[in-house]
Amino acid sequence: MRAAATAIIVTLVLGSIPAGTVTRAQTAGPRDAPVSPAPKAASTGSSPGAGAPGEAAAPEETPAAPAQAGGVRIEVEADRKTVTVGDPITITIRLFHPPEVRITSFEPERFLGDLALLERKTGETKTLQDGRVQESRVLRVARYKIGASRVPSIEASFVDAAGKEGKVATPPVPFAVGSILQEGDTRTADIKNPAVMTVRRLWPFILAAAAAIVLAAVWMWRRRSRRALPRAEAPAAAPRPAHEVAYAEMERLLSSGLLESGQVKRFYIELAEILRRYVEARFGVETFERTTAEIMEALRLARLPMKGMALTAEFFGACDMVKFAKHVPAPEETRATVEVAYRLVDETRAREPVPGEGLPVAAGAAAGSGR
Repeated sequence: MRAAATAIIVTLVLGSIPAGTVTRAQTAGPRDAPVSPAPKAASTGSSPGAGAPGEAAAPEETPAAPAQAGGVRIEVEADRKTVTVGDPITITIRLFHPPEVRITSFEPERFLGDLALLERKTGETKTLQDGRVQESRVLRVARYKIGASRVPSIEASFVDAAGKEGKVATPPVPFAVGSILQEGDTRTADIKNPAVMTVRRLWPFILAAAAAIVLAAVWMWRRRSRRALPRAEAPAAAPRPAHEVAYAEMERLLSSGLLESGQVKRFYIELAEILRRYVEARFGVETFERTTAEIMEALRLARLPMKGMALTAEFFGACDMVKFAKHVPAPEETRATVEVAYRLVDETRAREPVPGEGLPVAAGAAAGSGR
């Protein structure tokens, strides 16, 4: 009886305890440690090329030198924080120093990283009211990859009045590159057709000109009929395609001996002129007396595909470094520039239509072509 009573009491006690409590009591043990909530992921800046469009990445690189050393200070300013692919960004770098300090190196274009140099300007050098000298450099750059990016740290070297060498560097400047395509649109944009300008009616002048041409033709025919008929001339040859002309001119330049004789700058100038003529003949874009930035803007408005834009910017940027920045390239760098020129022509040249492409194929012919 005592055992039966004890069993009934235990059953009543266990039935009054909530099921969840019994389960926890059974599973918990002395070795179980309290579980801490998972820490939240720290918010960090996106890395270059991986961020979402419209978000600039926080600078990650550490400048090699402070922005100010003694009386020398350097600063950088970008005119835009958010751009689309290929849009130019104007960067202004200012260097302040006492008049007795000698600047030994101030070439911002050497520190652009993966940014394409479109144009380089040497800003004004002036003396401020406090006696310091301000030197400026203005660069126009572009980036052809979507995502977060930055203007890298730009350095300048100097020697102070005591003969001690020093260096200053700017902090990186973040910006973001977005796509020119709408969300979800992945189609390649075709090159735009030439613009059509509306003009006033000129048919009276056209009729008068046509009548004058007919009269002149009759007069010429009567004059020529009095003479012996000239021998038939061969029909004029069709003009060569722009890419064939560019290939031939580059082959002539490579065999001219300019590189072997050390005339590297002249070689780059002639190579850039060959590609300028090709771009003008291929796309109808005026290149005479235009800067690289103006040519790139015209090609962007013509909706040149992104790969062609990137090759064009890389090629003309390399040529401008030699032509205007007094850069002396190594032989390997020159070889790479020539390869970019060939790739630019290969990528953008006009493609010949495949015979029969786009024409309907008879059912019998289609069936007979299967093997």
